[in-house]
Amino acid sequence: MDDDPDGMVAQDTIMESTPTYGRERMGYATQKPLALLARLIEAASNEDDLVLDPFCGCPTTLEAVHNLKRRWFGIEIAIHAVERVASVRLKERIGLIEGQDLTFEGVPRDLEGALNLWERDKYHFQRWAVHQVAGFVTTKRTANDGIDGRLYFAMPNDPDLQSMVLEVKGGRTVSIHDLRVMQDVLENGEALLAGLTAINPAFGRTQARNFTRFAARAGTLGVLGIEYPRLQVLALAEILDG
Repeated sequence: MDDDPDGMVAQDTIMESTPTYGRERMGYATQKPLALLARLIEAASNEDDLVLDPFCGCPTTLEAVHNLKRRWFGIEIAIHAVERVASVRLKERIGLIEGQDLTFEGVPRDLEGALNLWERDKYHFQRWAVHQVAGFVTTKRTANDGIDGRLYFAMPNDPDLQSMVLEVKGGRTVSIHDLRVMQDVLENGEALLAGLTAINPAFGRTQARNFTRFAARAGTLGVLGIEYPRLQVLALAEILDG
């Protein structure tokens, strides 16, 4: 590069000093410093321009855009990232109010939306369903390969966290075999509780009676004077209704 008497020629690499980056980190390997994104957005757009982030994840870009008084539109394939990361950050860090300052599209809010997600993407439907009961999606499978997530809880006088395994069925039919898979997990000591969630079990009277009897064999777990069924079956509509 030739010497430039007026200074260095513009480069295609930007080095940004961001002392607050550590406090911004949210566990995403691809996350960028807020100050760096703000510098790029300010240089490439004007106030009230519309900025698109098609992989909004964290969403650092959306925060930077909002602070610079630009309009924004974010897209993210992972619904759990939208609900647990983007939603929380936009509401807590920026103070946006859902329904007033921002809206979320494509995240199921009712049974119809859940059915739509199941038809479009069964994998993300399972992850979304696990999050509806405050569970954590797991990639660790059991011997019977029938676990989609776990819900963790503490027992009195026990320093170790215990768990409830979660299995999600998107189909409209649930068989007694599905309950046997959950029962095996309990008998193997892999969890204290087991839950099976289905979009719509559509039980007939006889099937409902058989399921109730089968689940009752697993017994209950007493916690602070309350007895919880160790094997539980829930329709997704019940969860959405609270």
